[in-house]
Amino acid sequence: MMRALIVMVLIAGCGGEHRAARDIYNQGVAAIVKGDYEAAEKLLLDARSQAGVDPELRFHAAYDLGVAYAAHADKVKLGEKPDLAKALELAQQALSWFNDAARLRKDDPNTLANLAIVRARVQAISDELRKGEGSLEARLDRLIADQRTLLDDARGAWLSIKQAGGTDPLAHQGTLTHLADRERGIVAEAGVIVDLASDEIDAIGKKPEEKRTDEERVRVVQLKNLDLYLLDGRTRIAEARRKLQELAAEEGVVKAEAALTALKRAREQLLDPITVLRGVAQDELVVLQETTYAAAAAGTLELGPDQQPPSELPAWLASPLIAERQGGLRDRLEEVRARLAAATEHSANPAPATPPDPKQAKLLERVKVAVPFVVEASTAMDRARETLAGNQLKSAIDHERAALVALSAAIEQFADLKQTVELAYGDHHQLVTMLGPEAAKQMKADLRAKETREALARNVARMPRLKELIAEEVAGLQDPPADTPADKLEAAKQAIEQQRQMLARAEELRGQAQTALDQLAKAFTANTDPLPPATDADAKLTELRKLLFSVIEHLQQLIRDQGETRDQTSAAHAEDPLSREPKIPGLVGRQSGHGEIAKAITEALAAQADAASKAPAQPQQGGPDPKTLSAAAAEVRLAQSEMGDAGRILTKARDSKTSSETLEPSVKSQAKAIEHLEAALRLLQPPQDQKQDPQDKKQDQQEQKQDKQEEQKPGGASQRARDDDARRQKERRKQESQGDPAEKDW
Repeated sequence: MMRALIVMVLIAGCGGEHRAARDIYNQGVAAIVKGDYEAAEKLLLDARSQAGVDPELRFHAAYDLGVAYAAHADKVKLGEKPDLAKALELAQQALSWFNDAARLRKDDPNTLANLAIVRARVQAISDELRKGEGSLEARLDRLIADQRTLLDDARGAWLSIKQAGGTDPLAHQGTLTHLADRERGIVAEAGVIVDLASDEIDAIGKKPEEKRTDEERVRVVQLKNLDLYLLDGRTRIAEARRKLQELAAEEGVVKAEAALTALKRAREQLLDPITVLRGVAQDELVVLQETTYAAAAAGTLELGPDQQPPSELPAWLASPLIAERQGGLRDRLEEVRARLAAATEHSANPAPATPPDPKQAKLLERVKVAVPFVVEASTAMDRARETLAGNQLKSAIDHERAALVALSAAIEQFADLKQTVELAYGDHHQLVTMLGPEAAKQMKADLRAKETREALARNVARMPRLKELIAEEVAGLQDPPADTPADKLEAAKQAIEQQRQMLARAEELRGQAQTALDQLAKAFTANTDPLPPATDADAKLTELRKLLFSVIEHLQQLIRDQGETRDQTSAAHAEDPLSREPKIPGLVGRQSGHGEIAKAITEALAAQADAASKAPAQPQQGGPDPKTLSAAAAEVRLAQSEMGDAGRILTKARDSKTSSETLEPSVKSQAKAIEHLEAALRLLQPPQDQKQDPQDKKQDQQEQKQDKQEEQKPGGASQRARDDDARRQKERRKQESQGDPAEKDW
């Protein structure tokens, strides 16, 4: 305080042409004292701009701008809604101004001390922001995205070379060499991820077996499998780089695609079993479509009245090649089976002193039920592979369908309430579609009747399961803890009561859906019009789905699914028209489905934003505010628009009979859609490290008081900065986010 008075008296006592700038400076210092940092920053910037050749004013304005920005950064970081990105921006501004002050007075001890403090603070905030980004999963996701982008570029270069007819092989040398350089960076990052996985395996391995949790045991298995695929991926990336350096574009694309597949298989190891099984089921459906197309071309499959067999069969749809893809899917399924089997084997020999966890016990019971279905699906896939290798396409189709049915049954054992509702909604939506006139044109009557009755039977069987899951959710609701702060207790109670009301409404809708399904079954038996009860059940299941809709979970799944569709579209784009033709109908269907999900997410976010804006006095604890929800809805809406563009291009390519349509615009639209979806997810799911509980804030405030005292000691600030740096080096990815505030001179 004394130093500030001296500075103010010094400047106030100076006359001359710079008096106005000094007055503005004093107003800026006063604003800092009041805690109005934005006003202080503006006033001090004005003073600095008007300082002219006054060295005293230039120095103090720069110094106190550093103080203002540093204090502002602290306020933003420790506020009710911490924003680390904004805090980092402000801290960097403070660092810039302290650097400016140090240039003006190279030996000023306070400037040098605060420069070290703010530099450490910038590093600490940067480290904290990177914690989420630096996780193994996040880095692997970015690696896959980088390899996917490179593969798209490599395919583009290959197409350009093909279109030129290979007349000038060196024309694309620069492009291919650049791609090879990018692959070098990707293979280096893959090596870093391998090291991260190894470190985590070693950390768990240091614990005695009896002290490891079930999650840690599963994690070790996942990481070891991940390591195998990452090593394979690195090998493929290195091979792709070598081929690109040799200007062998086509071979480079093949190797780059194999690398992407290996990286995605590595990421798959860290996903939960139901997500992996869903991915396998989606790919199995593609194999079934390919086999059906091949069977139609061979004349061994009877088609609908309006369907014509394809005139030619692409080479990649030869039975042995489909058999290879089927074998790969079975390998993926066997990995899931091994994970599930390991979980059941461990549960059979529990530690005697460890009481069983009820939730864990229920999960293990579901696993035990699911394993036989997984084995059944694996067996069916193996038989499909064998019959495909023997060119017995009709038998292969039967085995592939059997595999899909078994996979569906296995997936459902892991499904929670929301996922079970999704399955019921999907089955019934398909049932209603099959009752429509379009399905009557495309499907035989006996097959349509068989599939509608099977879908109905599955949903009728799901209703008791849904009732049980809703009851479990209600039983899991607990009153707020006794130590909940008084100012948050009422909001916590209201949140729990809202959950109870929502679950009560869910049970009501489930009962109404069950009644409608029972009426539909009677309509089938009595051979009366099934459409009214089917439509009623569809409406109830749709409302139930909206009630339980999880935006973030659907958004995450949609990003994965759209990414996979983009990969398939990009691969089809690089092929000749004959090879591309049978792939496009499946891509149209997938892209259309993504658009429907995006629309549902947009509607859900808009409804949440509207509800939140109508209840400003009771904001969702820790959740996004109405403005954030609206922004996320806008991003998903943009993604939906890009998906529509991609779908229209694919549809045009499918329906074109006289010319070959390029799929490049569709690939670009799909990439933009993914970018918008990821932007929405970032809005809805900010880094957890940005949140602090009251105890953390209190500790930060106490440490700041201690830091202020240390800054008055000779060398205290710079020593603390060195300590912070040493701690970061020692803990690597576990940096401390607390640092020292800049010294204030008022």
